[in-house]
Amino acid sequence: MKDKKRYRILNNKDKVVGQTNDIDEALKIKEEYKHEGAYIDDRKSKKSHRKTFFR
Repeated sequence: MKDKKRYRILNNKDKVVGQTNDIDEALKIKEEYKHEGAYIDDRKSKKSHRKTFFR
């Protein structure tokens, strides 16, 4: 069975650069890839955080 993580970190070309269930770890990965325009995709609540926090 495939393990689905809650947070996916993608770059501006929608390539997955990391997956995790921990928001702190997701923010660290996003910081590492900020030069590629990385953002966090929350699989549980798609619309609620995207505008204000993640993108």
